[in-house]
Parts: sequence; C-alpha cells; structure tokens
Amino acid sequence: MLSASAPGASTLSPVALEGVSSRAVPGRPVIVVGIAGLRWTDISASTTPAIWRLASAGAAGTLAATTINPVTCPADFWLTLNSGARAAAKPGRSGQCQPLPAVQRLILETAGPAYIPAMRGLIGYNKQFSYGPAWGVLAQSAGRGRCSTAIGPGAALALASPAGDVSRYLPTLPGASRVASGSLALRQCPLTVIDLGALPSPGAAPASRHPAGRTSARPSRMAAIRADDLAVGRIAAAAPAGAVIMLTSAGDAAGPRLGVIVISGPGYRTGLVTSASTRQPGVAAITDLTPSVFSWRATAVPRQAAPLTGVTLRAAGRGPLPGVVAAMIGLDTAEQVRRSTAGWFFLCYGGCEAALFALIAVVLRGPRAELARRRVAWYTAAAAFTGSVPAGTFLAGLAPWPELPHPALLLYGLGVAWAAVIAAAALAGPWRRQPFGPPGFVAAVTLAVIAVAVMTGSRLQLGAPFGLSLLATGRYYGIGNNTLGCYATAGILTAAWAVVAARGSGPGQRRPVLAGTGVALAAVFVSGWPGFGAKVGGTIAMVPAFGLLLAAAGGARVTVRRGLVIAVSGLALVTAFAVADYLVPAIGASHLGGFVGSVLHGRAGGTLRRKIGSDLRSVTRTWYSMTVPVVVVVTGLMLAWPARLRLGTLVTACSREPLLRTSLFAVWLAVAIGMLADDSGVSVAATALPIALPLAVALVVRAGNQPAGRPAGLICEAPGISTVSGRTG
Repeated sequence: MLSASAPGASTLSPVALEGVSSRAVPGRPVIVVGIAGLRWTDISASTTPAIWRLASAGAAGTLAATTINPVTCPADFWLTLNSGARAAAKPGRSGQCQPLPAVQRLILETAGPAYIPAMRGLIGYNKQFSYGPAWGVLAQSAGRGRCSTAIGPGAALALASPAGDVSRYLPTLPGASRVASGSLALRQCPLTVIDLGALPSPGAAPASRHPAGRTSARPSRMAAIRADDLAVGRIAAAAPAGAVIMLTSAGDAAGPRLGVIVISGPGYRTGLVTSASTRQPGVAAITDLTPSVFSWRATAVPRQAAPLTGVTLRAAGRGPLPGVVAAMIGLDTAEQVRRSTAGWFFLCYGGCEAALFALIAVVLRGPRAELARRRVAWYTAAAAFTGSVPAGTFLAGLAPWPELPHPALLLYGLGVAWAAVIAAAALAGPWRRQPFGPPGFVAAVTLAVIAVAVMTGSRLQLGAPFGLSLLATGRYYGIGNNTLGCYATAGILTAAWAVVAARGSGPGQRRPVLAGTGVALAAVFVSGWPGFGAKVGGTIAMVPAFGLLLAAAGGARVTVRRGLVIAVSGLALVTAFAVADYLVPAIGASHLGGFVGSVLHGRAGGTLRRKIGSDLRSVTRTWYSMTVPVVVVVTGLMLAWPARLRLGTLVTACSREPLLRTSLFAVWLAVAIGMLADDSGVSVAATALPIALPLAVALVVRAGNQPAGRPAGLICEAPGISTVSGRTG
C-alpha cells in the first residue's frame, strides 16, 4: 500500500497480515545476529542474497539504535542488549568508539566458560546515566538452565553476567568447512547470540601500512559485506527448526545512522517490523530487542528487570521488498539531511527574519501616515511568510522528498513554497483587516497542521527541522521538543484570534470565552493525550497559559488563589493523563503510563534526575543556546513594563486592543514554563522564537495603527491582566 503522508514511507503502511499472528510459539529457539555498521544501502538481491532471502521471507524494518551518546558504538549496542535499557561504554578521544572489551576464554578448544574483566567497570560507568539497566538480563531469557551461547566478543558482552561471566563462548563462527560444528553450536542452547564483527566505514582504505613497512590486509566494505552474507546464509541453514532469527545492525562507529533489523520465523513471514514503542511502521527501537527475545522464548522477565522499557516487536503487512528497502533508506536519508542542515537552517532562518524586519524598519521609517500604512502592510506580509515556515516544512513531508534527488533542496524548497501559500491565504482572506486576522490565520494553520500530523502518527514530523528525529531525541511520536514551541505559540494565538473574532460577531461575553475554550481544549488534548502527543512538558506549560488567556477573555480578575490554581492546572492534568494511561494502556501505552509505573515501583528518581540534567545541559549545548534564556527574560520584561521601557508602539497597541498584551504574555508564559518543564528546555524557546516574534510584531503594529476611536483598554503602566472589557488585574 502506498502512503504519501510521510517522508520516505511510500511502502511502510501498517496493514495487518491476513491470517498471521506475530506472536511466536512459546519456547522457540532464538538466534540473534549482529553486524556493526550494516545499513540498508548495503543490502540487495545481488550483493547479499542470503540476507535478502531472509528479509523476503521474514519481517524487515529500520532500527533506531540511539543509546546515550550521539554515536552508537558496537559496545553500546551489545550493552543495551545485555541490560534491556540504554547503556554505553566510555568513548575514546573526540567521541570515537573504543574496541570491544577483551574476552578471556577458560576453555580454548570448544565452546566453554569465558570472562570479561572490564564488565564491572562498564557497570560503574553507566551509573551516572540513571537508565536503570538490569545487567545480565538477556542471558536469563534462555529460561531454565540458562543455556546460552555467545559467538564473538560483542555477543559475549551481550550475554555476560554483572560479574562478567559468560557461560558458553566461541570467538568466531565456525567456518564453511566446519558446517557440522557450526550446526552443533547453534543447536546446543535455546539462545545463541552471534557477533559477526564490524563493517569497514564507507570509503575506508582496504589496507593499512604498519610502521615496519608491512601491509596488513583489511577487506574492503564490499568484501566484508559479502563475507557476512555468507555467514548469515550458514546460520540460517544450521538454525533449529522453528527458530526465530533476528539479524540487526550492532551500532555504527561511522556516525549516527538508522540501522537494519530483519526477523525471520513463525509470525514474521513477509512482514514489516512494527513496535508500539515507536508507533512508526517499519521502525523498531533498540530497547525493544531484549523484551522481544523474552517473548519468543516465553520466559518471564526477572523481577529486578520488570518492566523493561521496550515492547515485543510485531509484524504487519508490507509491499514488495524493493520498495520497502527504498523507503527505509529514505528514512535514514531524512535523518542525515536533518543532522547536516538543521543547525544552519535555524541560524539562517533567525538571521533572515531579523534582517528582513530591520530592513523594513529602516526603509519605511518616518512619521507620515502613508509610511505608517506601508510599514503595517510590510510587517504583516513578512510576519505571515516567516511565521508560516514551520508549517511549511511539515507539509513538505507530503512529498517523498528523501527518496528523490537533492533531498535537502526539496525539503526546504517545498517548505518555502508552502509558507508562501499559507501567507498568501492569510493576507487575502476576509480576516485581513482584523488586527488578529493574518497572524491568527497563520497560527491556526500551524496548529492544525501539527495537530493533524500528531493524530495521524507524526509521520510529517520525521526529518523536518521543527519535527522529530529518530536518531537524536529518542521520541518517535507525539510532540517533540522542537515542535512544542511552535505548537504552544500557535495554539495560544489561535485561541486569542477566536476570542477576538467571537467578540466582534455579537454582544455578550460568553461567546468569546467559549470560542477560546474550544481551541484550548483541542490543543491541550492533542498535546497531552497518551494516544496522541503524550507531551508532559507541553501540557504543564500550555494549560496555565490558556487559563490566563481565558480568564482575561471572561473579564475575571486573577487573584492569588486563582493564580495558584492556574499554575498547577497543567501538572494536575498531565497527572490525570498519566494515571489513565497506566490503568488503561489501550488508550496510548506511552511513556506517561510508564512513568506512573516507575513511581509505583520506586524507580522514578533516575528518570527525574536524567530529565533535569538534560534540561540543564541544554543551556550550554551550543554557543547560541545561552542567548535563548536571555532573550526570553528580556521579552518578559518588555511585556511587563512597556511604558517604563518607553515601548510606545506596544503601549498604544495594548490600549487599543485590550486582549493583545495578555495574549503575548500567555505565549511568553507557555515558553518560559516549557523551558523549565521539558527535558530540552532551550529547544522549546529556540523553536518558538522564530514564529512567536514575527507574529507578535505584526500584532503590535496592526493593533497600534488601528483607529483611535476604540474604547480605551489597558494603559500598560504595570503588570496586570488585560481583559475584553478593558479592566486590569
């Protein structure tokens, strides 16, 4: 089935397999095969016929292998498989991957016990990350007797106990001339883990020169791929009847990449790997691998590891394998485009916005009425276009740009084109003469685009600069950190526009409040509901901001008591969502319910420490991150004391449009709370500013240049709450 709603997802539509269940028969033998650096670009029917046959007969997918560091080294992969939680080995200089820890064999001739001396040090290193790994849990999935075989150093790391003990170990897979011994090695235990080594990085030299002048042979990447394919063919031929074989990328030392996962066995025939952890058809998370092995082995998860953070991988229907592979390559292409261009995009976007508004201010400076009208028109047009860029980049995902030539050019070109269309509609519609009209329309379109994308699987967000990353954040659905700032700004300004529009449609104060409340409820529900956005920080931030705006719309004075209720309302609502998710997993089964489970089992402390640490580190992540909190503070002061700071246009504007200042303050409040409540707070503010500032400028200049005959409202002399009737709080 084709689907044009997602970048690179033309054949990834999750259609259930007719008459096929993805549940494995209890107690099946399991063979896990890892190849570090394996990508879908390496796999084809001619180059890797054995892997291609395995994928054709089984379920194929993309592995999001991010653990802790930006680059998932082979040791990181095997440690995560060992423990069922994100884990990592200490990187070398400049973040480079260290070799796998040495394995000491206690019996040299046959498969026998082995020992990893570095295991205790690896466990100690991971204590700082607070992911709560259950070390040695994978080996326990073998069941009674815990018979498991590790072949290769990475496999030994995956099956090692916390003390570093490995029950059965072979350093390499028996060669083609030893088929019988290879078959025996795969049949002696119900769980076998095989490390086929690491592929050379693309472009690596096939040989290296020793200082003594000797040349050591090192196979090219293509030769290594062919050798691994032959090994996979031998493994498939020697596997016990009814076994589940999982072939997966075992990290990639060359850089952050999406990997390969192929599952062959009953319940996975001609399928597409799916996971409730990612909610993305064809995408599995690395933390899903260990729980899946437990499920295939029909072994209960040990008490100290329950519950594991991942879920059992399932299979859904798919189209022809070549199209699926092209789509999965497109997913990785989208991630690489995002990694290489997003930083420059935000710098250029913000810089061009500042230059454009500065140019308008300089060129059209002057007191004449004609210049003032032209300033308003140009500011409005500039704000409509620049404020539409986030929505435009999401809508670019309607085309399969990652699968086409020049994907980066297509992404940003389509984003600009869509922004121009939205801006043209904002400037040409019947609302164009209303102060809140064009900015409100842009906000409403942005809100609708993000909300629909979230409710339909978040596919439009994959690869978009304001969207989700399958590599960087560990969030695969809902509203991400980069999306939250845009979404909150758009939601509040849309609600404000609804209030003002309803106020002008007839007498009475109830209609404006109902209009704004409808927008607020829809925006918060999409953001916080576990089945949709599942966004903790967004709900905590937006609910108080909407409460403040609606109080102003209803003419209610915000007393200390009401202020406290508004302040905790977001936390109360997200708590209710989380408890509902925990009690009724069918509504979402998201990380909200998982956190409630962590609280009940006494494991929430590590999660909270990790989130707080991530939020604090976001301030110093880049050289420009530290400027974002300064901009937020300065903006708050400008809204608090515009008259004292001699911001004449803002003073005039909020006196002529009473709800203006409250609307802008509500946006500021949502961004400020989001910075504190989200685990990547600076990202929330940094991505809100490019849409919030231009739309705010347009609102101020449009309201400030209204006819002076409107009823006087807030004079902006001191902090307070503006209302529709003009009262202050």
